Amino acid sequence: MGQKVLELHKITKVYTMGDAQVYALKGVDLEISAGEMVSIMGPSGCGKSTLLHIAGCLDKPTSGMVRIGGKDVTAMDDNQLARIRNRHIGFIFQTFNLLPHENALNNVIVPIQYSGLSRKQGMEAAKRALQAVGLGDRMYHRPNELSGGQRQRVAIARAIVNEPSIILADEPTGSLDWQSSREVMGILQRLNGQGRTIVIVTHDREIARYARRIVELRDGKVIADRKIDSVVVPDRELERAGKDVRVRPGLQVCVRCSYANRPRARFCSNCGFSLRVTPEQSSTIIRRMLGMTIPCPACGTNNRPFAKFCINCGEPMENALKAG
Repeated sequence: MGQKVLELHKITKVYTMGDAQVYALKGVDLEISAGEMVSIMGPSGCGKSTLLHIAGCLDKPTSGMVRIGGKDVTAMDDNQLARIRNRHIGFIFQTFNLLPHENALNNVIVPIQYSGLSRKQGMEAAKRALQAVGLGDRMYHRPNELSGGQRQRVAIARAIVNEPSIILADEPTGSLDWQSSREVMGILQRLNGQGRTIVIVTHDREIARYARRIVELRDGKVIADRKIDSVVVPDRELERAGKDVRVRPGLQVCVRCSYANRPRARFCSNCGFSLRVTPEQSSTIIRRMLGMTIPCPACGTNNRPFAKFCINCGEPMENALKAG
């Protein structure tokens, strides 16, 4: 086990609403080591975002202790906490939180302005961060000129530009479509593979499975903390197409997002995809959605996504959907 970069001990958070007291967190204990990728899961209102805000020094606990890099930050004042956030923590939010009138480069450089580096050094670091998330050719585009997935990648670049010891992501795929969500999670996996510590808050069990450790919250308490072996790998999802998914007997597994649905459901309640297609048919549909080539079922030649006939043998490409 590596060095502890985040330690939460007996964390309690109480909100006072009139005469009532609402317990958002009830004595939570959590330790995260350097290099881990951890998902914090739970239903809405279970306290997972509150826990992330306390871990990121955006809020203070009612009681308990928070250590970041071995340093107790519980009693620090606002200025001290701001320095901790700038030097040790990178944030990724569901709604991106980008400056709308600034280009990607100027958005990413914002944390650098409070780190003591010169603007030239900051620009170089921001360019490296954007290149690391695949946006080297989009650094001068404003947010309204970028897709949702690209905006979130800008947010990831902003989170890593100061080389923080831990990255906290609050529902990073909550505003994204299926493809963009997988691309973003793939980037987070690669960053973790480079040794970065990443904590993700999500209500989506499939997104949680990109991490090797899942912590579950319910009613402000940790009810489960386990490591998993079957981590989702984005580049293999089309090949998997619903295979190797373990669910209770009788449930229908969506071949697009692997969500387990009711036995008689016609469409996936998570992504809306039809449950009446085979994995082979689903792979063809998804490849078309992503603009990928489609192999001819007769000769195997790759064709344009919506070609009517194979360019090699003339076989109707609609048979690709009938295959399997």
